[in-house]
Amino acid sequence: MNDKIKKGLAYRRIAGEVFIVNAAKAEMHELNGTAALIWEGLAAGKTEKAIVSAIMSEFEIEEKTAGADLESFRAELKKAGLLE
Repeated sequence: MNDKIKKGLAYRRIAGEVFIVNAAKAEMHELNGTAALIWEGLAAGKTEKAIVSAIMSEFEIEEKTAGADLESFRAELKKAGLLE
């Protein structure tokens, strides 16, 4: 997994919610629990395996489901132009 968060984005956790701000496009994205966990893992430079493990632990789901969640959200991030 070589995905990196696009430069120039800001994100903050506020009252348990994660928000991504893309000032260049005047966009803000609110993330659900799984998406927030993935985003913060990507931001910290964690490996795919570490992110999948964190999802499994946090939401008590199987590895296959956690991996599918990760891939799905990465695709959404790419489509939105938030990953490089």
